[in-house]
Amino acid sequence: MKDIESFLNLLASLDSSGFGGFSGDGVLSVSNTENLFSNVLQDSRKQILVALDEGEIKGYMSLFGNNVEMTKHRANVSLGIRDVVHQNRIGKDLLNAGIRWAGDNDIYRLELSLPVSRTNMIELYKTLGFLTEGERIDSLLIEGEYTNELYLYRLIN
Repeated sequence: MKDIESFLNLLASLDSSGFGGFSGDGVLSVSNTENLFSNVLQDSRKQILVALDEGEIKGYMSLFGNNVEMTKHRANVSLGIRDVVHQNRIGKDLLNAGIRWAGDNDIYRLELSLPVSRTNMIELYKTLGFLTEGERIDSLLIEGEYTNELYLYRLIN
């Protein structure tokens, strides 16, 4: 229960800072977060990794794949980091762990999208081999402003 509450606190802090976003977007409560974790534990194509510092959750990475034959080789990535000061270190550690997990679980392609304004996160992904796949124009509405969404991917060798 404490771990779930810590995870929810992380998501709340990311949501309020506008610096994160969980791929399972929606209202998260202890109950439905328990269900989410249970689902992830029972599905070999899904994983949630967390970064701990002195017992406190500082960030997470989710990798959500599926079992549909045509798309089971790919997983959607979501990354959220509370501590902007240590964003690159925590982000690299989480992404490297996620890339290893993907390779060990027959995931060939990682993919994600994020607002073009998140340049620090885009650079972090690119330093670890993610490439730009495309850009959707005015696809997001953030604080009343339309903004573009960048699609990134990485193939796992």
